[in-house]
Amino acid sequence: MGKAAARIRGSLRLVLGLAGLLAGLAGCGDNGGEAQTPYGPADAVRAYRLQTNALIDWVNSLEQEVQHRAVGASGQATAENLAVVYAYAQPLLQDALASFDRIMPPPALESLHRNMRQVMALRLGAYAAVLEGWALQQEQGENTQSAALYQQAEQRLAQANTLIAAVNQELQAVDLALGEGEGRNPVVS
Repeated sequence: MGKAAARIRGSLRLVLGLAGLLAGLAGCGDNGGEAQTPYGPADAVRAYRLQTNALIDWVNSLEQEVQHRAVGASGQATAENLAVVYAYAQPLLQDALASFDRIMPPPALESLHRNMRQVMALRLGAYAAVLEGWALQQEQGENTQSAALYQQAEQRLAQANTLIAAVNQELQAVDLALGEGEGRNPVVS
């Protein structure tokens, strides 16, 4: 895990650094006559979306890797496979969440920001539950406690997936409003 995790953490810092630079550049300029969206000034919303898009893309690629690696030779995601991949992904997602917490949303996007954060927190909770369940199962054999933890993990992942659908819908509305606030129709382009 050491070299791969360090490389991934380095890429996260690079992506977020570049997104922050671009967001800063997008926010430059005079504010006189600035385009507005229902979510605030277009420059502020654009800067926020640049930062969050970079992080969303990174977290999505991590999640794809987690899903790919969790399925072993059997084609099934077992508790053992999940524990191994979640142990790898947990600190990476914690770093991503810490980076996300440093992004300041425009006031009208604070609720969306909390929901995006909640998705990551739910995934981290699921990872922790599986890791705890697997540790119990290793010590005591399969038991009701480990089964309950696995069930808890499944529920958290289901909650995250439900929330992701709502977040994606709101992100699309923000992007549409941003395009309209800039005088273009993003649906037609």
